Amino acid sequence: MHEMYAHFAKAEWPFKLTLIAYTLAFLAYLASLWAPKLKDGKDRIYQVARVLFLAAWILNAYTLIGRGIEAGRPPFKTFYESLIYFGFIFGGLMVAVEWIKKVRFLGVIANLLVLGALGYALHKQDIEIIQLPPALNSGWFLPHVTIYFCGYSCVTVAFVLGILALLKPGNRALEAGSFWARALGATEMDFEALTIRWIRAGFVFLAAGLITGGTWAKFAWSDYWSWDPKENWGLITWLVYAGVLHLQHTKWKGRPAIKLSLVAWGFIAFTYFGMGYLPTKSQSMHVYTEPPPADQGDVNGLNKQMY
Repeated sequence: MHEMYAHFAKAEWPFKLTLIAYTLAFLAYLASLWAPKLKDGKDRIYQVARVLFLAAWILNAYTLIGRGIEAGRPPFKTFYESLIYFGFIFGGLMVAVEWIKKVRFLGVIANLLVLGALGYALHKQDIEIIQLPPALNSGWFLPHVTIYFCGYSCVTVAFVLGILALLKPGNRALEAGSFWARALGATEMDFEALTIRWIRAGFVFLAAGLITGGTWAKFAWSDYWSWDPKENWGLITWLVYAGVLHLQHTKWKGRPAIKLSLVAWGFIAFTYFGMGYLPTKSQSMHVYTEPPPADQGDVNGLNKQMY
């Protein structure tokens, strides 16, 4: 706890406010699951939760933009910055989905996931601005990273919806006034169908990320594909989601496919967070966390950060 406070204390104030706002939004959404309506029939705590979620996302955007202006480059070169960027894209998508669908439990899980990402960013925060090395100083940097993070965010939205689909299968209406009716919505809503739609969107973005990455690699390293560990896991993840979508045309569509989609999200999480722990990480051109071996030098200035 003391270490977490120390990390929080040295964070810049926009990032601190963003964390506080997401925390308040999470607590408000959580409270809205049990809080009764007022005499006038309005659900004030839920309304406050939605406003706090929107405010947190705006602060997230402000933090990201400020970082970009300070760095003089797209604000997602380092792992710390990429986590803030993920919070911005995923948070924005979830704000839109929750405001349209009015599902409280979406707000609970979404804010918890963003808090997890930003909380992890606390331990990875960069005090000094790191400039782009030559290989990343390319016109492909912004579109490639943005496309991939849109893909990550879409399948994470699908992950959240998939959890709700298992809690409320099909489009069955819940008993009005019950806890789950308040949490998931008493109106008919097919979370399974929504989950698959978001997986399709994420699948397209992940495919586009592979294509733009290969094209960029051709310009940077003269090869479209080098069997880099990050490339391999990006392809594996895409194939797993292809399997999820294929199940929609078999007898295993529905809940079995939704369960597989939750497992598939674990591949996304590993591809994003776990690459630095692989034994082959030193062979990757995408892992920048440690200095290179003494006999290899710093190839294109890449061995500094990871995202």
